Amino acid sequence: MMSTNFPTSIDTLTNPLPTDTLTSPSHADQHSNANDAIEAIETAIGTTAAPVLARLASPTFTGVPLAPTAAPLTNTTQIATTAFVVAAANTGPQGSQGTTGSQGSQGTTGSQGPTGSQGTVGAQGTTGSQGTTGSQGPTGSQGSQGVTGAQGTTGSQGTTGAQGNIGAQGTTGSQGTTGAQGATGVQGTAGSQGSQGATGSGSQGSQGSSGSQGDAGSQGAQGATGAGTQGAQGSTGSQGTAGSQGDVGAQGTAGAQGTAGAQGTAGSQGATGAQGVAGPQGSTGSQGPAGSQGAIGAQGATGSQGAAGSVASFGFTSGLYYRGIGGGFNSNAVEDETTYFPFKVDKTNTFDRIAIATGTSYVGTGSVRLGIYNNDSTTGKPTTVVLDAGTVATTAASTVYEITISQSLTAGTYWLAFNMQTAAATPNYISAATNVVSSSNYATSITGTPAATAGVWLEASVTGAFATASTLTATNIGCTCTLRST
Repeated sequence: MMSTNFPTSIDTLTNPLPTDTLTSPSHADQHSNANDAIEAIETAIGTTAAPVLARLASPTFTGVPLAPTAAPLTNTTQIATTAFVVAAANTGPQGSQGTTGSQGSQGTTGSQGPTGSQGTVGAQGTTGSQGTTGSQGPTGSQGSQGVTGAQGTTGSQGTTGAQGNIGAQGTTGSQGTTGAQGATGVQGTAGSQGSQGATGSGSQGSQGSSGSQGDAGSQGAQGATGAGTQGAQGSTGSQGTAGSQGDVGAQGTAGAQGTAGAQGTAGSQGATGAQGVAGPQGSTGSQGPAGSQGAIGAQGATGSQGAAGSVASFGFTSGLYYRGIGGGFNSNAVEDETTYFPFKVDKTNTFDRIAIATGTSYVGTGSVRLGIYNNDSTTGKPTTVVLDAGTVATTAASTVYEITISQSLTAGTYWLAFNMQTAAATPNYISAATNVVSSSNYATSITGTPAATAGVWLEASVTGAFATASTLTATNIGCTCTLRST
């Protein structure tokens, strides 16, 4: 049987000759040695799940693998060892470095000379202790670079110069005067009031027994006042018991009132008698006809209207971006859906950009069409296209994308249109919400709680270029765009 020494040493195996029998050398020994060698090779290589030797393609080393250190400044695909990296880190700048002298005053900066050839790397000197900070001199002109020598000790660093004073701020220009307000026209005189019709006459009926209340009778004329002086008032006696109240007789004509006599002394008050039974109330007589009302006087002429005063308006500042009414936040857009936001212009103004901004969670690539629509003053909805600015591609989060335009808008209400025609993976854009009735009076109430008022219109299934607005749905939220003023 042949001996096996692997893995401590390489085996020397005997190959059989064609003339050898199966027993010399032993056929079983040969198979045993061959099997041992194959098992040793597999053990050294390892398996796919647990490799022992590193692969030629994309190997993964463990432990502390070693490799030859390349010569300084080698620039090939050879592996760089830690020794090579440390030597490269200690290499000075390109060009041969001269010996380091003491640091002089720094002159003014001149033009930079040509770069010399790179010299050999000198040995690194020891680092000196840092001295006190000296003042920094002026910058001198830069000379040519010398050969690289040994690195000297580090000189002391100069002190930092004082910071210059801040220049005075210019004065603010005066504000222009405000135009005078026109005078108010005089008010016309009021027409005279017509005379009151005469009052109808009729005697007052006597009071009868209490029955159902009839119609009101006409009021009779007042009787003449009777003549006669009023006697002096006697002293007040004690009050007797109250008798029962009799029926009320017919009222006679009232006599003339005499002069008031002197008031007597008040007597002691007697006990109050029992109240008598109230007599029945008579029926009410019929009411007399009402007199005719006088004619109304003619109205005076209206005075002429005064000249109109200057009107305050919302001005636009050049270079700033403006959006429609509503609070801002982020939301996801819907593909092929146009949102219309109200935009108020108080006086004629020109805009040179129409822009949108992506939100913080935007992902992917999208395409958005932007534009401006006219307002229907009867329905308060967007109608015809003022401007189709085209599309802009959006590719990153928290980024502003804009289209250059030149659009003049006269005073009035308009609608800013936003339509995502290609959806990103997460189409998150800057949006707005109109949770209160807007000052432009074009908000439309949504059925529900009073807080859910609307000021935004939606139009679904819009593709390609903008056209006249069609089927609209009221809402209070959506993605929007901005205009930049010139």
